[in-house]
Amino acid sequence: MKKFLISLSLLGTYSLQAEKAALPEKNFDFLANYCLNCHGEEKEEGNVNLEDLDFNIQTLQGAETWQKVLNALNSGEMPPEDKKQPKSHEKADFLDDLSKTMVTARKALSDSGGKITMKRLNRREYQNTIKELTGATVDVDTLPTDESAGRFDTVGSSQFISSDQFETYLKLGRSAIDEMFLRQSVAQEKSKLYRVEPEKVFNPQIDKFIQSKEKTYAQFRKWQKVVDELAKAPENKEIVENIYKQKPKNKKLPREYDLYHSAHKLKGAPNHKDFGFKEAWHPATTFRFIHTQKDFALYKHFASLPKRDSGSYLMVGKGYGRVDIGSEDLVPGSYTLRVSVAAIEREPAHRRYIDIGHPQIQTGWQFGLFPGKPIATRQVTGTMDKPQIIEVPIEIDSNTTKEFSVQEKQHNDSVKASWGTIGEYAKKNGYGIPPAIWIDWLELEGPHPPKKTPASQMDWWVQNSSSLNESDRARKILKQFSAKAFRGVAAEKDYLDGLVNIFKLRRSAGESFDVAIRKPLSIILASPGFLYFNESSTGEGRRKLNDRELAVRLSYFLWSSPPDEELMSLAAKKQLTKPDVLNRQVLRLIADSRADKFVSGFLHQWLDMERLDFFQFDTTLYREFDDATREASRQEVYKSFAYLMRNNKAGQIAKLLNSDYVIINALLATYYGIEGVTGDEYRKVNLPKSSPRGGLLGMAAIHAMGSDGAESSPVERGAWVLRHLLNEPPPPAPANVPQLSAVKGQNLTTRQKLLAHQAEPQCASCHRKIDPIGFGLENFDPVGKWRDMEFAVLSGGKRKVQSKKGHKIDPAGAFHNGPAFKDYFAMRELIGKRETDFAQGFTEHLIEYALGRPFGFTDQDLVNKILNSAKSNDYKISSFIQALVSSEAFHQK
Repeated sequence: MKKFLISLSLLGTYSLQAEKAALPEKNFDFLANYCLNCHGEEKEEGNVNLEDLDFNIQTLQGAETWQKVLNALNSGEMPPEDKKQPKSHEKADFLDDLSKTMVTARKALSDSGGKITMKRLNRREYQNTIKELTGATVDVDTLPTDESAGRFDTVGSSQFISSDQFETYLKLGRSAIDEMFLRQSVAQEKSKLYRVEPEKVFNPQIDKFIQSKEKTYAQFRKWQKVVDELAKAPENKEIVENIYKQKPKNKKLPREYDLYHSAHKLKGAPNHKDFGFKEAWHPATTFRFIHTQKDFALYKHFASLPKRDSGSYLMVGKGYGRVDIGSEDLVPGSYTLRVSVAAIEREPAHRRYIDIGHPQIQTGWQFGLFPGKPIATRQVTGTMDKPQIIEVPIEIDSNTTKEFSVQEKQHNDSVKASWGTIGEYAKKNGYGIPPAIWIDWLELEGPHPPKKTPASQMDWWVQNSSSLNESDRARKILKQFSAKAFRGVAAEKDYLDGLVNIFKLRRSAGESFDVAIRKPLSIILASPGFLYFNESSTGEGRRKLNDRELAVRLSYFLWSSPPDEELMSLAAKKQLTKPDVLNRQVLRLIADSRADKFVSGFLHQWLDMERLDFFQFDTTLYREFDDATREASRQEVYKSFAYLMRNNKAGQIAKLLNSDYVIINALLATYYGIEGVTGDEYRKVNLPKSSPRGGLLGMAAIHAMGSDGAESSPVERGAWVLRHLLNEPPPPAPANVPQLSAVKGQNLTTRQKLLAHQAEPQCASCHRKIDPIGFGLENFDPVGKWRDMEFAVLSGGKRKVQSKKGHKIDPAGAFHNGPAFKDYFAMRELIGKRETDFAQGFTEHLIEYALGRPFGFTDQDLVNKILNSAKSNDYKISSFIQALVSSEAFHQK
């Protein structure tokens, strides 16, 4: 066997400095007999070559490979079932030697491993910190993303930076400073009330449309009568025959359309202007509108509805389908939008919701709608006899679109989404989709006076400083602001001198004091002391964080934002490093609403929830899974975790695998078919034993991520379960994987389609682990609704349709080398028993997120300590966090 040392490099290899970790040579025979046939120089299956692996473990890379060998043998995964198997005593001896060697290696390598690349504020933290300092919300989409190669956005090694990025920081910083001054200037602005009565604004538009169409149709009928008579005249017989011999101009219209389109060819043809038409082709166009456009019948129906003199009905996917309010006079500040609204009782429950936000914009009937920006979705429980008043807080800054709208909850591409529905309704009622929501009135009030001047915003501003000259006043402002921006670190004298000189230069150019100070203030927000976490080095390698540094690390871990006054006060008194004080602060921080930023930031990345936004779900197939429902499903994941994190009595992590309750609001209750839930707040709702909901596997977001927007993907779902719930991540798919395009679109079961993968040897080894789990989840459709039958998605012209012939779902299967299950419920029970595996994976990811560096081999002892601490506390989620924050690793630079 070849044995050689892997050379040290700057890419993360670290040599042993102390005790040697060497696997005894006697174990070579074990590897030669049972491993090297597949994992030698010639084959290297799974990209693993054990032949070149040094028995003397000197690097992190070598240690991590040996750890994989240990894990594979312990789990029984290697050697494979169809290969030669070692005798029990052989395997036990080898595992004993390797386990002891790994303990030694971990101890030795931990002295030099686990280095942390210098961290800066990621996009989330940057936005939150700017908000705390200035009150402004900056658009971080102009900054590059922070995630890289599957790492968390808190990992320093993935946080690249460029000169262009510094320029962007300068621009964003200046916009935040300008916004801060603008807010100060309008802080005393009197509150105004803007009110819209839709029956006075929007109903007249519908009436005008109806009147215009009725006038046009009346003109057309007069013109049509004359043309029809002329077409019967003998002198026009040959002309009419020639018109009808031509290829139809529109196959969807009666042939009369061709006659009317060419009416000017008839002898004695009437002058279109005599009938009120400006162009000769207008009568034919009117004929087409009568036969193809449903708007006229729809608007006439809406105009005939009761209580139209005191309100207006919302339409789905139409230009008049919303009620708008706004004004260019709106100044930055906090507002309240109120709407008096009622639901039509005969309409289904899933339609009794409104979207509030910036309006969708009609760009032409052939193009649909320009997507709006939702702010909130609210359930409507009011009735026509007793409308409900809904209030939504609105925050306006200088860049906010100053127009807001209320519309029925729907897809952003609502025109496309409503096509099929309009046809279905029109066949029954002759006009299309009936209304589900009635609006009485709409109000926007504000800006509200600030409850108090935020301590984080202008407390550094030196007021009534008549005793100071301008330069000294500017220096004091910059000194105080930089201390807050640098999170308690005082700026050096030379740095402040430079900022004051910039201020003087701007003043000499004629700018006012308030304007001249803005440039140096914005420079502070683009400085390394602000962008990077200031943990000064002593030049001695690892050291313990001081109290200030610990306060900053703790706050950005659990709030993704700067520490508050209480944390900084404890740090200043050197109290924060006391274990009991620190534990109390951890519980205080996770109880605070700001910890929601940790929940969303961590879970979004840990559970790969970006997949929820990968696909545009087919709105013709899944009309209920609109933008609001998708967002509600995302929030269910976050709220469920947050509930456990903050609930010290029932916060066991196993509840994420299987639970007898859900954390949902009325929207999701309606979507899941759970009765008796009203209101927009997320709350705990108990489930019957027969419910498929409860735990991550019952959540719509998880199943929507395991689809392509049209069909479910057992492969994606099964791999997700292995990766995130069972801590057995499957290897990346090999190159040249056969595609399913040959069978996609055929009316086959999902199992039948996936046989294409199972037939390939390079795929079967992984799919035998992945697919059974995915099949066990097939009772959930692509948007997470429960089903007993699956219907293949076929091509239906320009849009997709589901096959009429369905297939009964077979969810039975078995874990690879594990127990069998008859259905989803049995599989969920088995997964629920894997709490230890789930906790292990959760802990590894939590360490990486919190410490800002990739989880590595040397962290195993830390994992074990956290797991032991959490186990003694019934695996409560808060105990994982407390154990990590109390660890030596969290307190070290």
